[in-house]
Amino acid sequence: MRVFQLYMKRILKRKMTFFFILLLPIMFTFMVVAQYKEATKVTLNMYVKDASINTYVTQMLNKQEVILTHSDNEQEAIENSTNLGIVLTTSAKDLYAKPDALTVEMYTKGVSFNSKSLEIKLNSVFSTLITLAKNSPTLEDFEANMKSVEGAIAPIKVQQNILGNPNAVVLTSTFNMIVFIMLFLTMTNTLLFLSDKVHTTTQRVLLAAQSKLSYYLQTVGVFAVIGVAQFVLMILLMTTVFQINLSLSVVELLLLVLAYGLLNIIAAGIGLLIVSRTTRQSTGRLLITVVSLPLAMLGGTLWPTSIMPEGMQSLAKFLPTNWITELNTQMFSGVTDHGGMITIHFISLLGCAGVIFLLLTRVKTEDI
Repeated sequence: MRVFQLYMKRILKRKMTFFFILLLPIMFTFMVVAQYKEATKVTLNMYVKDASINTYVTQMLNKQEVILTHSDNEQEAIENSTNLGIVLTTSAKDLYAKPDALTVEMYTKGVSFNSKSLEIKLNSVFSTLITLAKNSPTLEDFEANMKSVEGAIAPIKVQQNILGNPNAVVLTSTFNMIVFIMLFLTMTNTLLFLSDKVHTTTQRVLLAAQSKLSYYLQTVGVFAVIGVAQFVLMILLMTTVFQINLSLSVVELLLLVLAYGLLNIIAAGIGLLIVSRTTRQSTGRLLITVVSLPLAMLGGTLWPTSIMPEGMQSLAKFLPTNWITELNTQMFSGVTDHGGMITIHFISLLGCAGVIFLLLTRVKTEDI
């Protein structure tokens, strides 16, 4: 463990390096949380011309804890930056005269579980409004009934239950972003060993290891420990500071940490293989970019693999980044029948790590 201790001390003793080790996961947590918050936020903007109907709809939606903003005209409601907008120009008099002719224009900027849930709430509000119009003897009774319903407590409270995790898509894309971040950072950090290689420091460090395999196990172990620590810090920030419900059990959370630890090992191994092929920082950065970006793009960290051509989808099945993103999909789905696929992904990650270590042991001593 001498090599492991040596490199760990070197990293922790450098104040600037240690500072960035702490800063980067915090900064990236803000990024992924911002993505999560933006994707799960659904606000409703509405323009309802008739004052009595506007009051009724507003009160009914407030009871269902819908976040509302109001526009002064139709165009403002359409062009508003909220997720959902409605325009209702029918007056109470016209609605009473022809209840079934009620038309509500709806504008949406994206479909999600929350937006669909909001549409259901809107349908219930306007369905009740039509029923009141049909059952009221006079227009005055209709307006009075709207006011009485506004202040009434619903006799039945409906509890909504869904299959799986309602925020599965958002959480999956959020953690896929973390895959890209960790992959690129870990591979870039391995360039620190280029200076040791140039100044033959690595040759002297190798004397403290029993073999090349031992040296690489300890070296990669440094990145794995740091990467897992950063990942755990991000998880803690997301769940405690930002109050994001990951909907994972303790066992599932541990499996996720283990998977990302294996990702760090694979990324560090690939980075060290790249280091063995050059002595120039510029060349090393170029090779890191050439390798990491295809791994990220084809692996589904930037967009779903399902939208890629079939040939690319077939290629993605052999990439460790794809195994991690598929693992994210299954972990956050909220469905518990993915045990077999999760096991296959873990075996694949372990096998990939084994192949990389085998390749590292084949590197010539002078190239390490």
